[in-house]
This record gives sequence, C-alpha cells and structure tokens, in this order.
Amino acid sequence: MELNKTVSNPMLVGVMQLIKADGKTPDPKHQEMFMEELDKAEFLAPAEVKAEVGPDGEKLVNGKAQFRFPILTGSDGRRFFVAFTDNATVAKAQEMEGASKLPEEFVKETVAVRFSDLARFILTPNPDGSENTTYGIVINPFMENIVIPRNLAAAIVMKKQKEAKERFEKVNSLVKQSIDPKVIPFPGSNDEKKD
Repeated sequence: MELNKTVSNPMLVGVMQLIKADGKTPDPKHQEMFMEELDKAEFLAPAEVKAEVGPDGEKLVNGKAQFRFPILTGSDGRRFFVAFTDNATVAKAQEMEGASKLPEEFVKETVAVRFSDLARFILTPNPDGSENTTYGIVINPFMENIVIPRNLAAAIVMKKQKEAKERFEKVNSLVKQSIDPKVIPFPGSNDEKKD
C-alpha cells in the first residue's frame, strides 16, 4: 500500500457518470463496463497511518506500519468503507461544507488500494474475531456516491476466483499435453554422444 499516491481513473469515473445518468435501471452494458473498470482501478482509501518517519519527514510504509481505516456511518446506521477514485475527488471532499462535509479523518491521508483490498476489508471478520457489520463500500461519498453492498462485493470476488481457477486449469491442461517425458540433453553437455 502506498501512502498519498497520485491516482486517476478516468474510465471508471466516466462509467460511474453513465450509471448515474441511467437512473434506477442502469444499462446492462454500463454495469458490465463498470465491473471491468472496477477490477482495473486503484482507489484512494482514507487511513490513519502509524509508521516510522523518514529523514525527509515522510511516513515510511514499506516497513512496519499500522493502518486504521475510518468507517462512514449513514443516517440509517449502515456502515461503509470509503474509497475515492482520484486525488481530485479527495480534494473536493476536503473542501465540502455543511451536511456533506466528511470528518477530518476521511480526508487527511489516503492509501492506494485495489478493489480486492476493499472487498477483503468488508468481507473478513474484525481483528478481534467479531462479525464485520460493514454494509459495503461507498465510492466518492456525497459526490457520485456509488454503493457496492457486501453481497455484490462477495459475488465479484467469487467470480474473479472462478475465472482465475478456470484459467489455471486451462493452462495446466495445456502444459500437461505439451510435456514430453523424454530427457533431452542440453547441447554441449557430457550426456551427448560423441562421434
């Protein structure tokens, strides 16, 4: 995980805007495009980072670092893991006022994460072993405000695992078909017959 990295996802943001414009019934092509871009994207997750500070005053996260990711609680009590699509969106969040203003802990520092990281954060039990009650992930809260409930995150992860398993099995079968059980000596080795 990289701290305060520059991240940009123009294709994902574009697809999110298409989905928002679709209204209550998103176009299936837009949903498919969203899933593809979601997989490619790198996000910025707000984090409180405890790490050693280097000589330049920057936190060193490649060594021992502790991350605490704040959870956003909606007016209905549902809890969300927050992710931003890019630095410009983080900057907008920092400038918000009124009811949409995020607490300071959501805009102070960010860590670059993939969707698989976000899904793991909401799908695994809490460190103390208790049930994780996070409802889902909210991308760009109070802006595009795209919500991915935990059941959808789980379905996406399971689909990716299934696809990876199928690719592995296909490659494995091709390898098994192409293996010739004969040992062929390396040219110039002592195993070659000399004339």
